[in-house]
Amino acid sequence: MAGFIRRFGYYPPNSVIREIEGVAIVDLPPPGSIQGVNTGVVAVIGEFLDMGAAVSVDTSGIVTANNRPSEVFSSQDFVNQYGGFSPYLGEFGAAFGNGFCTIRNKRFPRLIISAVDLVTRTSGSTYAMRFWRDLPTNVSATNANPIVPISGASIEAGRVFASGGSQLTTAQRVVFTTDEHYLSGTDGTVTAAAAAATQTFDSASGAFVANGVQVGDILVVGVIGASGAQGGDAGTFRITAITATQLTIQSMSGANFAIATSSSVLVWRIHPAAAADSAGCVGGVHVAIAGVSGYNVPARPSTTTIAAATVVTPAVVPAAATGSTWDPLSGLGGRTHPSGALTYDAAVHGTSGGSNYPFSTSAVIARYSLAIDALMNDEYPSRDVKIVVSSRNDATINSLLRTHVLTASSRGLTRRAMFAPDLSTLTLAAALASSGDGVGALRSERVDYSWPGASNYVPEAVGYTIATSDGLTTTDGVIDDPANAWLGSLEANLAPERNPGQAAEPVPTVLAPLLGFQRGAPKLNLAEYIQLRVRGVCALRFDQTVGPIFQSGVTTSLTAGETNINRRRMADFIQDSIAARLVQFCKLPLTDGLRDSVASEIEAFLSELKSPTNPASQRINDFIVDTVSGNTPDSEAAGIFVVIVKVRTLSTADFIVLQTEIGESVEITPLAA
Repeated sequence: MAGFIRRFGYYPPNSVIREIEGVAIVDLPPPGSIQGVNTGVVAVIGEFLDMGAAVSVDTSGIVTANNRPSEVFSSQDFVNQYGGFSPYLGEFGAAFGNGFCTIRNKRFPRLIISAVDLVTRTSGSTYAMRFWRDLPTNVSATNANPIVPISGASIEAGRVFASGGSQLTTAQRVVFTTDEHYLSGTDGTVTAAAAAATQTFDSASGAFVANGVQVGDILVVGVIGASGAQGGDAGTFRITAITATQLTIQSMSGANFAIATSSSVLVWRIHPAAAADSAGCVGGVHVAIAGVSGYNVPARPSTTTIAAATVVTPAVVPAAATGSTWDPLSGLGGRTHPSGALTYDAAVHGTSGGSNYPFSTSAVIARYSLAIDALMNDEYPSRDVKIVVSSRNDATINSLLRTHVLTASSRGLTRRAMFAPDLSTLTLAAALASSGDGVGALRSERVDYSWPGASNYVPEAVGYTIATSDGLTTTDGVIDDPANAWLGSLEANLAPERNPGQAAEPVPTVLAPLLGFQRGAPKLNLAEYIQLRVRGVCALRFDQTVGPIFQSGVTTSLTAGETNINRRRMADFIQDSIAARLVQFCKLPLTDGLRDSVASEIEAFLSELKSPTNPASQRINDFIVDTVSGNTPDSEAAGIFVVIVKVRTLSTADFIVLQTEIGESVEITPLAA
């Protein structure tokens, strides 16, 4: 070989080429293409049963606010992450806030949730809890297998537990695993002993240390219902200390217990902690009942403070395990933190419908502010959000949300906000007001305001007494629902150049679940809809022919050129799509080739939108790309390269004029060919 062969992904300087004789292959990548950004990503901020993504628990069992928005991918995934329906969250018939109902029956191409923290106190520390279950008994004195296979189980967020007259609800889902036993025997030895916090359990064959038994793991002893010690000492216990042949054990609740009868032939088996103890479900922690790091489940007291180290039982108690039966949640129980009470704070822990409900207190608004702020970052999934909806409709929250979308958009996180007034806004004058949560209070072309609200059937709400917007209540599951989430869902499902006031698909599909206006809504006729359009309200209407629509696709801005929703959305789509590609050219040498690459990629993208060869796919009217006019020698010397892009978007047929002459004497003149 007369020389070396080298390959470069760029054109190297001559000094590099001349380093050694041979052939230098310059393998340049082909021109890139601009991919349009996704405009259908919706973030919903609201109050959910599962607040695990709104708080964190440290190794001391202390709960702190820590909002972490996440994407949900299906209905079941949503329930797993954020819980199901609760009639005790939100302010039905008024400011709303119930996150589950905000999402129920809506369609979202992509949905991101930022849950509001209603766990931590307004001052002082908040402490987490711990939960457990019993495992099925052993088959017999000579068979250490469980009577039924171990199955996983969960304590769903919102489950009620009580101690005396005090109640609490879990604020995060707890999962018990299906971990089978990893060690077993039939030679368990115990010695009769009075009730105490711990007892000893021996096994000559156990080799507990060698077999990796850990503090916190679960020991199942004996056979429930059997005679003698085999039945009298049967149960599920937590391991607190380990030697080669001996375990120190405690009851799952930590309560004192006795060894009834001495025995040396007890059947036994050991499971990993996660099979029966929440301390093993999060972070792999293995600790005895007094270990604060085992307290990792946030909870909300319902009415009163519950003292530290208090054992609580479920309001609905699962069936207890027997010698032949086992419920996956048999023996379910919980315990408050060893050194910190579960302190009730009416400002954040009150429940909907009660006299102690916090409504839109300053504490709740502050929690919404944190949930909104959590979306302001370049990390997945927050960076993808384009439309933001708040479940709670409050003037202060709306102001915070408006500031958020303006600030985020200025930082390249292009966004829009969907507003609606409190459901108690039942007059045209209140909706058009320039104060409170009226449309005139917070105008911007990045803010869309929708009113009146709608009726939405939520089957999970059937049988619960729910407040309605006319001051009454209902138990039939038909709730009053603010229109902002419906508008957000519709915009997310529409191409950005489409008018959300259109009646064509996907509008009928997206709005199909709507049953009618919210209770107490005024009668709106032509004159009222004219006022609503002029004042910047994207008003819900039920058309006798096409069904539910948003009559006018207008933003809240009254500035000429900023009034149409689709203009702002299409501008964002084009700007963001081009910018996402051009940022890859930053800091490269400003060669003629670079200029041509920039121009050609933009032109290719816009040509696709114009679609001159396929009119059915046309999305813009025309465009021009200019890489010359905006540049001067001085600006280029400063590293500034200006690309001027002008795009004429398509108008929407908002006003169709049907001119007719109909009668016996009308003259019909054939049109010229």
